[in-house]
Amino acid sequence: MEKVTAPAAAHPRTRRVGMIVPSVNAVIEPDYARLGLPALSFHVSRVMLRETTPEGLRAMNAGVAQAAELIASVTPDVVAFACTSGSFIDGEAALERQLQSLEAIVGCPIVATSRCIVQSLQALGIRRVAVATPYLDAVNEAERAFLESHGFEVAGMEGMGLSGKAIREVPPGEVAALVRRADRPDAEAVFVSCTDFRAFEIAGRMEAELGKPVLTSNQVTLWGILRALGMQIRIAGHGGLLA
Repeated sequence: MEKVTAPAAAHPRTRRVGMIVPSVNAVIEPDYARLGLPALSFHVSRVMLRETTPEGLRAMNAGVAQAAELIASVTPDVVAFACTSGSFIDGEAALERQLQSLEAIVGCPIVATSRCIVQSLQALGIRRVAVATPYLDAVNEAERAFLESHGFEVAGMEGMGLSGKAIREVPPGEVAALVRRADRPDAEAVFVSCTDFRAFEIAGRMEAELGKPVLTSNQVTLWGILRALGMQIRIAGHGGLLA
């Protein structure tokens, strides 16, 4: 008897996720690939980042529109500007202008990591947050100002003074130690910043250890992507936000 297969229309279409990432980023793609999410396919456009300094981030942002034009070629269902510091460096007003411009280019919803931080903290009802980062002090202070502009209290902040390629080389064990140093008794959650920082791997166990939400850039970005697509996918092992 001839085997009958269901028509392709019977299966939900894989949703295409475009991502604009800094050129040095070697972490976010493996993080998402390890999840093995058949409902999503990820397509990346890169933009040159030489140093994770305010000046370097602004120079990178000048090339984001060109990266958006490239990723628009795959006709994505959603695009993520997956750079935490690049999306907060000049504050909320600059971010809003940037997102409006990018959305006009890509022709679909767009999310940005720093916007996803704000929305995920709000969704969890968190007001006081401790922040762990790999960044230089100047970038840390810009992040503090961004969070405070949205009404959050930064209970504590710990940085590593790193820039560029050095960030991705920090092993998860050192990231976990940084999270412990950053945490404060009065912090309702800890946020671990940077999409090129190996925090996604340890979010679940650090959350269990500290007894409070531990959010990371790659975690909140994925949460924002799913939210923009209207998809409910439970992902275990990477913190309660996704589980």
